Amino acid sequence: MEKLNMGVICQYAEGDFVKGDKDVIISEIVIDSREVSSDSLFIPIIGERFDGHQFLEGAYDNGCRSFIIDKNHVFVKDDINLIIVDDTTKAFGLISKGYKNQFNIPFIAITGSVGKTSTKDIIYSVLSQKYNTLKTEGNLNNSIGLPKTLLKLNFKHEIGIVEMGMDKKGEISYLTNLVNPDVAVITNIGMSHIMNFENQEGIFKAKMEIVNGLKSNGLLIVNGDDKFLGKLKKGKCDYELLTYGFNPNNDIYCKDYVIGDSSSRFTCVYKDKEYKFEIASVAKHNIYNAMIAILIGFRYDLDATEINSGLLNLKVTGKRLDIFKTDKYRIIDDTYNASYDSVMSALEVLNNFEGRKVAILGDILELGDYSKEIHQKIGENINCDVVISIGDYAKYIDEEATKRGLESYYFLTKEDFFNNLPVILLQGDNILIKASRGMQFDEIVDFLKNC
Repeated sequence: MEKLNMGVICQYAEGDFVKGDKDVIISEIVIDSREVSSDSLFIPIIGERFDGHQFLEGAYDNGCRSFIIDKNHVFVKDDINLIIVDDTTKAFGLISKGYKNQFNIPFIAITGSVGKTSTKDIIYSVLSQKYNTLKTEGNLNNSIGLPKTLLKLNFKHEIGIVEMGMDKKGEISYLTNLVNPDVAVITNIGMSHIMNFENQEGIFKAKMEIVNGLKSNGLLIVNGDDKFLGKLKKGKCDYELLTYGFNPNNDIYCKDYVIGDSSSRFTCVYKDKEYKFEIASVAKHNIYNAMIAILIGFRYDLDATEINSGLLNLKVTGKRLDIFKTDKYRIIDDTYNASYDSVMSALEVLNNFEGRKVAILGDILELGDYSKEIHQKIGENINCDVVISIGDYAKYIDEEATKRGLESYYFLTKEDFFNNLPVILLQGDNILIKASRGMQFDEIVDFLKNC
């Protein structure tokens, strides 16, 4: 973060400066009282389980002397600089927006039900071949994480990439209006957080909020093979629209591909010209995501060689199809999160490998009334040698897989599975491990590493 004074911060936050010195210089804005220093500004965020205002004294004791609080709280000290706002979370966002607007650089914003983080990583890898690029760290993609990312900007950055997540209507609209992106990306419309919407159409409308903050001359890139996003080509819009996919009616499409042991080679067609690329991924869905990066690479004046170099040097955020070998097994760690679409994509990756294929699958959470249906659908469509289902709803995967004659095992808990592991898994197995993050299936990965 570049330095700001308290007076400017007060203007950005739309607050009232009630005590101290407006000329005091701030070098970092912090929401964790344990991380403050003497030149920090501490903003106490009110969350679902705690109120950050209870840590004001702790921040003060740790040396902080500059604070923003909301109008419902009081903090009295003789030697502090104090701004009062209506809502500290909104003030945090407004400050990040004002700060971001100091930098005249393009921004790319990414949303979608599945693949946001992988897409961000791929675009970053490509653009970094030519530009000093800022990107969202991990999955800091909400009303707290996105401002944190914007506040990491400095004058060396030449382009920014941010991820935008949501679980209800209105969240994407809020985030996109903090950023006002030059390019917006929607990867797909799936079933994630379906419990908060009436149907997928509701999810589609919520994801489309990303254009609410898109600059007037902005570009929207969408998956043209998606049944919801593909409809956009038939309508009128106030922005430039480009589509990608495997269907030739897209603006860029994959003509053919070959998936190898550690990378995928593919040919795509864009503006009637064929290009050959290779990406350091064995997941077909990352060919989709690569085409987004190719479009953006061309838009920002990279040539095909630079784009291909970025695809080959890809490093994705952890626990997303991490593939490694132990003395006994090849493990595919895809434990970060899960949806129906991402489970089926991960199973495609599993089936690329020679040898016995084992899928260890757990509950997909936040599906509401769709929970039984989605888990049954996985069981109806799964294709591997051994299915191991763990969790409350995973029993429906097991039931359908058993009906189809697959070798299938069901356990209510991870501990039950660990106790039976020696009679199920074999030396040399290829093992996919996937479930929603709340299932903590990284514990299974760690257990198998040490077998």
